Amino acid sequence: SMVIPPPEIPEPGSPLEPSILYEDEALAVLDKPAGLLMHPNTPHGPGPSVAGWLESWKGDGLPIGQGAERPGIVHRLDRGTSGVCLVAFETEAFEGLLAQFAEREIRKEYRALVHGRPRFVSDRIQRRLEPDPHHPGRVHTTKSTRAGTRDAISDYKVLETFDGFAHLRVEPRTGRKHQVRVHLASEKLPILGDPFYRVGNFGPGLLPEGCPRPTRTLLHAHAIAFQHPLTGEELTFRTGLPEDMAEILEFLAEAVPDPGREGGA
Repeated sequence: SMVIPPPEIPEPGSPLEPSILYEDEALAVLDKPAGLLMHPNTPHGPGPSVAGWLESWKGDGLPIGQGAERPGIVHRLDRGTSGVCLVAFETEAFEGLLAQFAEREIRKEYRALVHGRPRFVSDRIQRRLEPDPHHPGRVHTTKSTRAGTRDAISDYKVLETFDGFAHLRVEPRTGRKHQVRVHLASEKLPILGDPFYRVGNFGPGLLPEGCPRPTRTLLHAHAIAFQHPLTGEELTFRTGLPEDMAEILEFLAEAVPDPGREGGA
């Protein structure tokens, strides 16, 4: 009979270990570090994952409505994305949260560091997405409405601008794969460190001299708001910017302040 290897879990106390922002008997809200997979069997192959960590924490019997390899996983964050994610320990809570995602009742707010100069202080990006036939595992924008394409909406607001860079708040209104990354790149605002979704010849060479190099896509799931599926209580959780993003923001503010803003006011 086939032996299933035990799930890989992040070393306790290591930078890949998630932290628990909230926990009750039905669900938890985690702060996922960048670099941690949500579940194995992705294009990345095996590796420490939230799913493995959950199993080692809670044992068997987690809901597997999203697939046997995804115990407790309600929604996903890309491996390189840090921040808040929801997990469920029992079926009723799991199905209640899935229904809220399907109804678009769960509000999510991201922080992104992008290359370029946003044309608007705030804007809505509404572009359909579909799998990219030339790059398995990626998506691209399309004007088509044929089967396999999905509508996708992201709202952004500029929090800070620098010379050639910006710090954005992004609220996706739909939950499509790679949506925030692709939508921002389609506005010529690619996220710093994104290995796939770039614009033109964008690369590390465009960072100012001495700037810390991003080692991942600089996208952070900052906040999530949802209704507790069992009690009906409205809950909101936030998690601060991780060190790598905070450090680069600080560097940009010093090295390339926005020339249009005299005296940084």
